[in-house]
Amino acid sequence: MKNIPLLFVTIDSLGPEVLKRARTPFLDSVAETGSTVKDMRSCFPTLTTPMMSTILTGVYPEKHGIFSNTILNREEKKVEGRLRDLRRPPVTDCLYENNYSILSIQHFMLQGRNGVKHVQVDGNRSGAIRKALRRELKEEKYDAIFCLYQSLDSAGHKYGPLHAKTIRELEEIDDELELVVDFLEETIGEFAIVITSDHSMSLADTPTEFDLGEVITSIGLKAELGKEGKSVSKETDVLILKYPTVNIYTLTEKAIDRTALLVDALRKISIVDRIYTKEEMKKLHNPEYADIAFCLKRGYSNSLKSRRPGSFFGYHGTYHEEPSVFMFRDIHKTKNCIERGTLVDIAPTTLDLLGIQSSVDFDGISLKK
Repeated sequence: MKNIPLLFVTIDSLGPEVLKRARTPFLDSVAETGSTVKDMRSCFPTLTTPMMSTILTGVYPEKHGIFSNTILNREEKKVEGRLRDLRRPPVTDCLYENNYSILSIQHFMLQGRNGVKHVQVDGNRSGAIRKALRRELKEEKYDAIFCLYQSLDSAGHKYGPLHAKTIRELEEIDDELELVVDFLEETIGEFAIVITSDHSMSLADTPTEFDLGEVITSIGLKAELGKEGKSVSKETDVLILKYPTVNIYTLTEKAIDRTALLVDALRKISIVDRIYTKEEMKKLHNPEYADIAFCLKRGYSNSLKSRRPGSFFGYHGTYHEEPSVFMFRDIHKTKNCIERGTLVDIAPTTLDLLGIQSSVDFDGISLKK
């Protein structure tokens, strides 16, 4: 049986709010002629690298092993980034076993995977993907194409998630996708389309003087702000990784003994929104994210102190950015509206669209009806 071709697109930081405000005739057409999930949710934490990994593997971070964008290597006492060592195979491994020829453009977690030709382009230029695609298809035929658009994420971080320039960036991506689809229809004929996002984005617009280091010092512990590639000082009790959901690692017996004190101190701070203990992170399928984690109320950031008044920015990494986007269309253009889903459902749904049965133990289910 001939393989059903696939175009698999991920748009970094595409949330329902910016999608509603932008003019996106192509994405609208996919939603109208295919299936869309009304309440699509990201997982914990809403950071790009672990969520891209969840999208591609169909399992939570506790299984695929990419817990955050950067983590503490406890054995080497060093902060590590650029995490790529998946413990579970991505969906492309299954496609390869089914004789698919696979092209990845900018989908960085697919670099080096079995049967995948990976091409890196300028992620801030949406047109670069189309140019790379046309170039690669001149040299070889591919029946599964994975593309990652990151320019929306870049614009959102710089200007805010609903700024006019951010909205315009999404419109440019939509224009590019229409050109890509027109080209593929001429080149390979009918194909299934999957459109995904990893998370949405919030606006940081409320400055705060909150200083976690002072809180940690107040209970008699020495804190250090971790930096990628740097080793942790032997004198450090508590390591902090500065994400919107802050990672806190307790490194010494003294720090472990004072964990409850630290949690109590955080609970007394009015702008602290949510605190995650190890047990709570386990329930969210990511117990290795940190020893303690917390996030501030939506919109608060101490990074605004160093910016000019009225200069806001976008961020993601807290539960507020869980709303995401998932739509898909099979070759028959079957129309459906699915009530809810999570990122772990994307990989099994993709295989179902292609008529591929898999023995992989996904955490999610197929949403194809």
